[in-house]
This record gives sequence, C-alpha cells and structure tokens, in this order.
Amino acid sequence: MKKDLEKHPVYKLNTSDVDFSNFRVLLVYANSPMDNLFPVGLSSIAGMLKKHNIDYEIFDTTYYPNDGRLGVNQSHSENRDQVLSNRLQVAEFDYSLVGIKYVETNVFDDFRKKVKDYKPSIIMLSTVEPTHKFGIEMLNKVRDLKVPTFVGGCFAIFAPEICIKDEAVDYICVGEGEYANIEFCKALAQGKDTKNIKGVWAKDGDRIIRNPKGPLVDMSDLSMLDFHKYDPKRIYRPMSGKLWKMVPIEFSRGCPYKCTFCSAPVFEDQFKDVGTWSRSKPIDQIEKEMKYYIEEYGIEYFYFVSETFLAMPKKRFYDFCKMYEKIKLPFWFNTRPETIREEKVKMLENINCHRMSIGIESGNQEYARSMLKRMATDQQIIDACRIVNKSSIELSVNNVVGFPDETREMMFDTIKLNRQFEANSHSCAIFQPYHGTTLHSYCVKKGYFDKDELAEDLTYASPLKQNHITHEEIQGIAKCFALYTKLPENLYDFIKIAEKDDEKGKKMYEELMMLYKGVYAPKSESDVGGGTRVLVDQKKLQNRIQGGNVMERLREIQFQGN
Repeated sequence: MKKDLEKHPVYKLNTSDVDFSNFRVLLVYANSPMDNLFPVGLSSIAGMLKKHNIDYEIFDTTYYPNDGRLGVNQSHSENRDQVLSNRLQVAEFDYSLVGIKYVETNVFDDFRKKVKDYKPSIIMLSTVEPTHKFGIEMLNKVRDLKVPTFVGGCFAIFAPEICIKDEAVDYICVGEGEYANIEFCKALAQGKDTKNIKGVWAKDGDRIIRNPKGPLVDMSDLSMLDFHKYDPKRIYRPMSGKLWKMVPIEFSRGCPYKCTFCSAPVFEDQFKDVGTWSRSKPIDQIEKEMKYYIEEYGIEYFYFVSETFLAMPKKRFYDFCKMYEKIKLPFWFNTRPETIREEKVKMLENINCHRMSIGIESGNQEYARSMLKRMATDQQIIDACRIVNKSSIELSVNNVVGFPDETREMMFDTIKLNRQFEANSHSCAIFQPYHGTTLHSYCVKKGYFDKDELAEDLTYASPLKQNHITHEEIQGIAKCFALYTKLPENLYDFIKIAEKDDEKGKKMYEELMMLYKGVYAPKSESDVGGGTRVLVDQKKLQNRIQGGNVMERLREIQFQGN
C-alpha cells in the first residue's frame, strides 16, 4: 500500500488564488432523445465546477428529437424509446403525465442562441460514441462565435485521434474530467498556458500537443453530482411502469471482470501508470449524498452506478446494507450471475431493493467463454435468476444479439436459456463495436467494421458487415426476442414472419403483441428506456383476446399474399 501511495501520490486541486468572477462554462450534453436518467459524468463535472465557484450552465439535448443517428439507422423515423416499446421491452407509461414532451424548436438554433446570450468562456461538450457526431455538429454551428471548445467522455478517451481532428474541436480530455477540467478552467481564467495540462490534448496551429494522462480522481475528493442546472423535469425516470423522482448514485468505478464488449478492462490497463482504476466511494459519503438528494429534490428512488454492484467485498456489502437501513428507498443496480447468493438477496430484500439487472449477454456457453470472456455456466445463470425470482425483488436480464460471427442458431441459444427462468424483463440489445473494446479491434481486423467508423446506440441496427447474416435478420430477432422468450414454441413459425418489416410482418407482429400482452406476459416491462410510450389500446386488447380464434387470425395473416 505504501509503495502504491509513493507511486501515485494523492492529488489535490487548489483554486483559492483564482478569480472566476467573469468566467463562465457552458456544459453541453449531446444525449439520445428522451433518455431521461441524469448523466453521471457531466453531473460530476458540474459538481466540481460548483465546488470551485465557477459559474456554469447546461445545454441538454434530451428533449429534442434529433439524435444524429448514422449509417444504416439514418433513415429510421423511430426514436430509441419507440424501438424499445415496439420490442415489448418497456413498461407502459406516458411522460406527458409530468409535462415532458419534445421541444418543437430547432436544437441548433436554440444552442446558438444559448451561446450568444450566455457568452461562455469555454464550451465543454460531453458525448458518447453514438451521439458524438451530433455534438460536433452543434459545435460547428457556433464556430464563428470564436468560443474555445473542449470535448470529453468515453469516446474522447478511446478515440482521441478521431475526436480531435474535427475542425470544431480545440481541446479534448483523454482521461477522467473532474481534475483536468478544473485545471483547464484555472489556466484559462488566469490567462496562462492551456496547452500543457495533464490529461488534455490541445491544438497548436496544425500541431497536436498530446499531454500525458493526469492523475485519477480520489473518490472521496469528489463533490456531489449537481443537478440544479438541468430542466427540473429531468428528475423523472420510468421504472416498472411508474415515473419516479430518481437520481443516480456513483458507487464505484472499474470492474474486476474482463468482458471483451466492454471498455472497463481497457480503462484498467490504460490508466495503470497513473493510478488504480477500480475504486469505490466511501459508504459514509454515499449516505451523505443520498440524504442531501432526498432533502433537496424529494428523491423517491436511487440507481446505484456500478459496473457489477454485488462484486464488492463482503465487508463493504454488509456496511452498505447496515447504512441503507436508515434510507430504505427503493433502488436498482446492475450485477452478474456469479455474484448472486441467497444471503445477499435476503439482505437486499430487507433494505427495500426494488430491482436488479443481471447480465446474461449470450446463451451460447462456448461462444460466451471464448469470445466474450464470460465464464458463467448456463446453470449458474439459471440458478442466480431463480434465487432472485424467489424473492420480492424484481428481475431484469440483459441479452445481446448480433455479436461478431454469431449465427442465428447461437442467438436462439440465448433465447432458449431465457426460457428456463422467469424475469420481469428479458431485454435484448444489438451489439455495437464501441471504440476502446477488444471486440472493436476484432471487428476491424475481420473487416466487419471500418477503423474510424462510429458505433450507434444499442437499440439500433447492427453496423457489422458480415456475409453469414444481414442487418435485417439481427434486427428481426431483437424485435421479436420477447415473443420468442415467452410465447409457446408452436408459434415460432408465426413469430419468424413477424421479424420482417414488411406489411405482412407488421400485421403478424401486432397480433402476436396483443397475445403476448394479454395472456403470456401482462406485466412484462423493462427498467431501461424513456420517452412517451405507444400505449396498448386496452379495449382493443380485450376484444382480441376475448374474441377467440387467435390461431385462425395468425394463419390468415400467414397465408396472405401466398
């Protein structure tokens, strides 16, 4: 431990000698439409700005319909939330009940007006890979206003050469932003050199200055996430068909597992020279934050942000449970099947855990182990899900289709595995080869994906160019995943027709959806997604179910056009 401290000394920010009275930061969040959970990264930067008395505002695109989608998804009219709704992976609710609706004005015009009115000293853009080009397009719209721009987020860390090449970008953050952003603001406010800051790359004419990585943040030194500058309606988040006042609580950073589709193990490797990537926030600090959010915002529900929540050491878990007995608001988290134990589940029940999500990803055990580095056996997965099912805690399981070299038969192995246990939600995403992951490198090497191409949101079509399967086939299985999981196997021929996006497929899907909602999974929903849902017409549903002759209607559609 002593050697670690000597190698990575504790870093403390000092801005006591800086006059920020005429300094303003405009934080820009390029978000997918109606993805309504507060972002942890940007809110953490906001908290640090507030802590150091730096004035800031936020321009948030969440309520604008434009998400800058790319490639095969460019012509799709449905937003992310409609896609989830159509896949039967969301609970039925309506954001309009709390006054949330799309902004009707133009996002680029509104952004330009914000910059003109606020007159920021610096524009700081936070993006992820699916929204990066959208964010850059926004910066281009205000380039003539001569405000320096600073871009951060996972995409800037893992694809810095792509990120900084855009003409609209002056600086990028290539590590955690909490310290680097404040050091940058400090230098800019004092008129000092801003091109020599650790963790920041800068342009100097045609030259790019690639500064070394800065220190990793001390989790106990972090300020609270600050949500004051967002639209107040952003506090509402759907869960199990209800809108809650919900905020995220950052519990830890890093993950002990090595999944090849995830960036977590790459973070661990890339930052080993400046600190230990896997860190946890002190339990007493978490308690203090939650009590503040309850008092300040009237919070009803917490989401614990941790790559694998139940992988924490036993003592920390016991300390958390003891502390949370004082809070007892419902909460939700993500974990893995290997971390599930009956004792843990009982303790979570006692402190009002409402829901947990377990990552399954692939049900083909050989592929999961060799390609994904997921070592859990099918039996471990089944046992873990059944343990949660016996409790009062709701369960959602996360699956992925469209992995590189994955066949239709392998995707059905995942469906077969899901059929062996019950869950409130069997969600299904489509694989995306994000920069910074091992599978991105694999897909580029195999020629499935261009090196500088950008991946999309997990709800959109597969961007991989593979000879053995089409984009449409992968989309069809993702669309019908819930049907294949819940409906009897004697309906599989009908479901296969519903995979298609033609008129016949749409009719079949509507008929099967009514059957699914009315008989087989009336309470099925998802813990993810947002937006105004397309609600099932309950009268129409009951008429369909009570009217009988379901098989007759399915066969009628089946033979249409034959």
